[in-house]
Amino acid sequence: MQAHNSSIEEFLSVQRTVFVVPVYQRNYDWKEANCKQLFQDICHVADTGNEHFLGTICFKDYSSHERSIIDGQQRLTSITLMLK
Repeated sequence: MQAHNSSIEEFLSVQRTVFVVPVYQRNYDWKEANCKQLFQDICHVADTGNEHFLGTICFKDYSSHERSIIDGQQRLTSITLMLK
């Protein structure tokens, strides 16, 4: 296993990549309070320019175009929905 310190922008900007959540992972479970806290953290970073540790996202590359998300799927899904 290798660890890399990357920004969420770097992680999501990989072109032509599909993010897959394996069926054995739990369903999306975040409530409004979880999303509000994440949004407030993102706004704070945008306002102050400070860095913020978003948490770990563990994944496995299955091919050059597919990443299986092992851990961090709740945060990753929430951020993707916010960006959308």
